[in-house]
Amino acid sequence: MERQRKTIESGRSPRSSMLLPAAVLVLTLILGAAASLRFSADSDPPPAPVAEAVPEAIQPPDVVEAPSVPQPQLPVESVTVEPERPAPQATVAEAVVPEAAIPEFVVPEGRAGLIEALRRGELRPGSQADIARWATAARASGQSIETERLTGGAMDVFVIEKDFMVPGRLTGAHAVIFVLDAGRPFPRGDLGHSLVLDVPSGSCIGVTCGIMLSR
Repeated sequence: MERQRKTIESGRSPRSSMLLPAAVLVLTLILGAAASLRFSADSDPPPAPVAEAVPEAIQPPDVVEAPSVPQPQLPVESVTVEPERPAPQATVAEAVVPEAAIPEFVVPEGRAGLIEALRRGELRPGSQADIARWATAARASGQSIETERLTGGAMDVFVIEKDFMVPGRLTGAHAVIFVLDAGRPFPRGDLGHSLVLDVPSGSCIGVTCGIMLSR
């Protein structure tokens, strides 16, 4: 046996004796690398739990201020303030006396109104001569008139001197004759049955002119 072993050992070549340690070294490195990978895989920490997403707080929108509009600068005028002067004291003679309200004059009716007009100088008593002056002017204008009823004395005669308001109720037996000379104002109001003899034109005004100037 010993001889046989020596024969086998003597039969080995130097090359085979060098390959054996190299193979052992490579195998050792491979086993060590595998063990290191397994240890690193076992030693990795578990993955951290995923935190739930927290919704972000809603931010209010930014408030945009309106641009300020510059106010126009008005020119400042200098105002001169005069010192207040005391009101002059009115003397007794200069004291203002309130005017009393004067009621509007009311013309009396009928004969009373004629008497008042005579007193105020608006009328003056007339005569047959005043009627004749009118008749002369009327005939000169080509009119054919009869004056018997005018001059018979049935109606009173008045000559207008100023602005005159005819009294009311001058009708029937209260009717009169008004003679109007040149430059005098025509009477105002309702004549009733009275007449106005206009000397400058020779005309007769009134509702009874036709009756009084005919036969």
